[in-house]
Amino acid sequence: MDKKAGLTKDAGWQFGIRRTIPVSLEKTWDYLFSEKCASIWLRDAETEFSTIKTHSHIRTKWKLSPWPNKANLQMRVIPRKNKTTIAFHIDRLESEQQRNASKIYWTNVITDLIKTLQDDN
Repeated sequence: MDKKAGLTKDAGWQFGIRRTIPVSLEKTWDYLFSEKCASIWLRDAETEFSTIKTHSHIRTKWKLSPWPNKANLQMRVIPRKNKTTIAFHIDRLESEQQRNASKIYWTNVITDLIKTLQDDN
C-alpha cells in the first residue's frame, strides 16, 4: 500500500510550507506580528499560543473556524544571509480533507504575507 502524502505515523496528518524573502529576520518578525500581518495569518482561526521565541518561532494550538478539533501550528523565521525564510508547519490534523484545507489556507496566507511585506518595503 502506498503511503499518502502528509500522513504521519503518530501525529495524524500534516502540512508545511515555506518561502524565502529578501527582507531581514528582524524586520520580517516584527512585520509578522504587526496588526496588518497578524490579521492575514490568523484570519478565520482560533489560536492558543504556547511558545513565542522572539526572532525564531511560535507554537500554538490552531483551529479553523469550521473544525471541531485543534491542530498544532509552528511558525519559524529562519535567517538566510540578507534574506529570511518564513515557514509554517501544522500537524495533528484529523483527516486528508483537513490537510487539503490547510494546504489551501497556508498557500494563500503565505502568498498574501509576502505580497504585503514586499509592497510595504
